[in-house]
Amino acid sequence: MTAIRVVRRHTAVRVSPTGRESRTDLVLWAESGAPGEWRLAVHPADTEGAEEAGRAHAAWRVLAEKSRPVLREDALLVEAGRTGTEIECDGRTVLTHDRAYLLVRDGDHVLHLGDGAAPGDALPWVRAADPDEIRADDPVLFGPSALLALTAAVQEARGGFAPDDPSAPPAVSPYPPHDLSLPLLPPELTDGRNRADLDQACELLGDPALWLVPHGTFGEFAAGDRPDADAGRLPVMAPPPRALIVDSLAPRARTTDGVLDWTAAYRVRDSTGTGRGTGPLRVRGAPAELLSAAEARHGPRRPGLGRDPIGRARYRLAPTVGTSLNAGRTLAP
Repeated sequence: MTAIRVVRRHTAVRVSPTGRESRTDLVLWAESGAPGEWRLAVHPADTEGAEEAGRAHAAWRVLAEKSRPVLREDALLVEAGRTGTEIECDGRTVLTHDRAYLLVRDGDHVLHLGDGAAPGDALPWVRAADPDEIRADDPVLFGPSALLALTAAVQEARGGFAPDDPSAPPAVSPYPPHDLSLPLLPPELTDGRNRADLDQACELLGDPALWLVPHGTFGEFAAGDRPDADAGRLPVMAPPPRALIVDSLAPRARTTDGVLDWTAAYRVRDSTGTGRGTGPLRVRGAPAELLSAAEARHGPRRPGLGRDPIGRARYRLAPTVGTSLNAGRTLAP
């Protein structure tokens, strides 16, 4: 068997709403043993992350100033990072891949995730919106993170996808530290056992939390697989001029009649622009029922954040979808 060694480096600097900094600086490696087996280790970091710190603080200063009148005490997280992958085959380096990225999140709502610096319009609202701005007849839209949360809840209730389920596409993460895809590989790594082993190693190194659980335990619950399959069958339509946009959903508890209660972050869009909600709303509804109300896709797929059954963050691409629901029917009193 070909001896393979994979080294992954992840340096990230996160800046909280208060300007406090935290860092991740990991060097992880995996060496192949018997087929299907890997030796995993963490090495001391060899960088200080000065470049990432500079990018994170520069983006945070701009966005914090723009968001201060609206966000108040809410969490605007800015993360600048860099990932690197190096693969050795029988002692010879056959691939090196380096990528810098920037992430901006408002709670679980992903505002920006991509290479380079944040765009100037990374904040998708121009004002604050109080709950009393919401009208009972406002149509309800689910943003990417809300769609992923509903999908994850449905998958968990159903027991996930069967391994041969053709509706479950490969999990692709837009978040570079969790991105399992690799550039073009040499022939010795693309066939048979070597490629299967390499895919497994990259998945383990992409999320160190996976080292603590049996490999594949939560693979079938990869939050975000189903929206791509289901939403892909919806027609593409222009969004309504006025709408309540649910940006993220977190399950709270079941009510006395057994209906699931959700905490929602939201925006209100009307002719004056988009307002960011000043506090959480309560949404009621079974995940499958809320998903079944989807009628149309509004715009391209964008990064969203979902969570697996034990709460780990999973980034996926999903669209904003319009539904047959209205605010009066969906919001809890």
